[in-house]
Amino acid sequence: MSSLVVKHAVYGALPGGNSQDARAFNVTRQLQEVLGSGTGVVACNNTLFGDPAPGYGKHFGAVVTRGGTDFYFGCQENQTIDFNHAGGVIAHQTMTVKFASYGALPGGSASQAHAFDVTPIVQAMLNQSGGPVACNNSSFGDPSVGFTKHFAAVVTRGGADHYFACQEGQTIDFSKGGNS
Repeated sequence: MSSLVVKHAVYGALPGGNSQDARAFNVTRQLQEVLGSGTGVVACNNTLFGDPAPGYGKHFGAVVTRGGTDFYFGCQENQTIDFNHAGGVIAHQTMTVKFASYGALPGGSASQAHAFDVTPIVQAMLNQSGGPVACNNSSFGDPSVGFTKHFAAVVTRGGADHYFACQEGQTIDFSKGGNS
């Protein structure tokens, strides 16, 4: 069995489907204890993690490092995961968006610059898929209706900053390229 290190683990539910009623426990410590002293096969249930939402079906998710690689896991209450071999999808390459902007100069006037800070939007897209991002009004909104927008970003990948720029309607794969 290779060394298993739990980065994050959560167990809980949304009673009634309302995020204001979210009931979840940080179960990182409990999972690490079980993985450190057992076989790496874990039943995800109330007995192990407690019951953050009595009467509701619970859900589990974790990021576990195995052999130096992060793996993601997810299941419902009372399912069992083999953290040694199974299941976890290898995480995409970690990327951090330092800044991203999307905008235009209506009529070319420097005093009329219209742009959005799209840093959190790009970061969320990379966290979700790690893949290409379409740089357009559907992705970011329209800060300057009727004018061609321009996109620019600095993304940290593999310990180095990478620089990207394009015109509205183009797509960037942040996992590749970018001047550093």
